[in-house]
Amino acid sequence: MKEEYEHTKTINSVEYIMIIIVLLAILIILVPALSKIIYNVSQNASMTSTQGIIDSVKAYYTDMNLKNEVALPFKVVFNKDGYNFYEVGQKVNYKRELNIKTSGKLPKSGSVQINIDGTITVKNLTFGHFKCNQKNGQEIICDNK
Repeated sequence: MKEEYEHTKTINSVEYIMIIIVLLAILIILVPALSKIIYNVSQNASMTSTQGIIDSVKAYYTDMNLKNEVALPFKVVFNKDGYNFYEVGQKVNYKRELNIKTSGKLPKSGSVQINIDGTITVKNLTFGHFKCNQKNGQEIICDNK
């Protein structure tokens, strides 16, 4: 009777070890796939946020241009404290309260510039671990830092 109990106990241990091995194999397969999905979602979110910032800067420039003449190139430089405005390379402080409105978060750093020919240049807009760039209206490219 005792031998039968030890034999069953050994079989149960082997079964448990096999279950653990199968679960580990499944995790080894799933973790890279889940990491890739998370990376792609974060990258797409950064691209969408960049497009939102570009649209906000364009709207802001248009609004300022309706109130008074704004010189080109018009640039907004983002930093951890907010953002600063530049016209023709000179920092500008406007008299009225200025807010760039976005539905998401502001970037931690980088800049958006409206060039003299009306094209947009985006340099190193940083959202989380992604830096986004765009030159002269081309496709937005967001890469991991």
